[in-house]
Amino acid sequence: ISEEGAALEYFAIYMALASRYGVTGMRRYRETEKQNSFEVPESPNLRSSLLLNWQEWPEEYRKLSGKAVQIFKKTNKKEVLFYKYIQWLIDNQLKEVSEEAINHGMAVGLYHDLAIGSLGGGSDAWSYQDVIAREVDVGAPPDDFSPHGQNWGFPPLIPEKLEETGYELFIQTIRKNMKYGGALRIDHALGMFRLFWIPHGMFPKEGAYISYPSEDLLRIIALESIRNRTMVIAEDLGTIGENVRETLQRFHMLSYKLFYFERNYPDPSFVPPDKYPDKALCALTTHDLPTIYGYWAEQDLKIKKQLGIYCDDTLWQEQVNERERDKRLILSALKSLGIISDEYLSEPKMIPKMTPELCLAIYHYLALTPCKLLLVSLDDIIGTLNQQNMPGTVGSYPNWLQKTPLTLEEMVSDKRFTALSEMLRENFAF
Repeated sequence: ISEEGAALEYFAIYMALASRYGVTGMRRYRETEKQNSFEVPESPNLRSSLLLNWQEWPEEYRKLSGKAVQIFKKTNKKEVLFYKYIQWLIDNQLKEVSEEAINHGMAVGLYHDLAIGSLGGGSDAWSYQDVIAREVDVGAPPDDFSPHGQNWGFPPLIPEKLEETGYELFIQTIRKNMKYGGALRIDHALGMFRLFWIPHGMFPKEGAYISYPSEDLLRIIALESIRNRTMVIAEDLGTIGENVRETLQRFHMLSYKLFYFERNYPDPSFVPPDKYPDKALCALTTHDLPTIYGYWAEQDLKIKKQLGIYCDDTLWQEQVNERERDKRLILSALKSLGIISDEYLSEPKMIPKMTPELCLAIYHYLALTPCKLLLVSLDDIIGTLNQQNMPGTVGSYPNWLQKTPLTLEEMVSDKRFTALSEMLRENFAF
């Protein structure tokens, strides 16, 4: 037991779950789903390293079709079956959550978010090594948002290999993400047209854009959308070119409109609600941008300065000045529609912290748009200061590690959620 304790625990859990739930459903699942299980080589440290980067495994186990992997699958059938069983349970649970969402009045159901790529050490990269580029990361070139550029730390798909394999990986990815979702957001929709490649050992400024077969990819998404009855939202933020937006609209994908960015350029004032498009989702922020509480406190600018993201203090000071200006413009936009009274303080310095009332007023502003969907950020409502993800900060910022300070039970009785629900019922055209 001291030598194989972990293995016995895994097996005991498997047997208990199998006894409780049965395996008939899993057999059907295996027959209908093309499933690449996460198999791991047998080694002295096997049980303690199940989730490590496959690129660090012994050489003979690095190919899914390799002889060593096939032998492992045959000699460890129960362990492999255990992980397939877990995958089946997860699939079942996701299905149940989806059904519960619909039954509780959520007309759209679950809203899924599809990332632009996955880690090079993950199971996708192991299973589709010929399709995923090696020694290259995806990112973005330098701009005012990230003066040094961004390296997102994961590899891109190889366009030519995608075509040669009949887009199998892309199709499976879209299909599985739509299976139990009523809506799917495609992160960085520009990535279906081109991606910024950065060779390992080089800086983002030394990268280059690589073109992708956008028409094929969009047609696949459209087909799967119809098959799964899933609406698609294309995250089309930033400078992506009108031809890209026109193409996305031609495929009837909803645009993605953020309050922070919707301005009357070159005038920095905020676009009024009635000027938003109807075929769009509107939101205040995203996981890659500051929460409204962080925005008002300039928390994102402070963190970027601490991390040395700014090339010099000049750019940092410019963005601080712009933020103060933008806060004044937010107050002005809300007053112009009577969402907040004229007596409300006009100088942001007199409102050092975001308040639940002011946050709700901004969502009231968005609720007046003709957009098909309005996305509310949980972090905004509960007053979270730090954003979930800061692009380009691999290892230097706790990305995706921010804990929610409230339990689900506490949220149910939180008056901020009650106020939000009442406001939306009164103002948003469901």
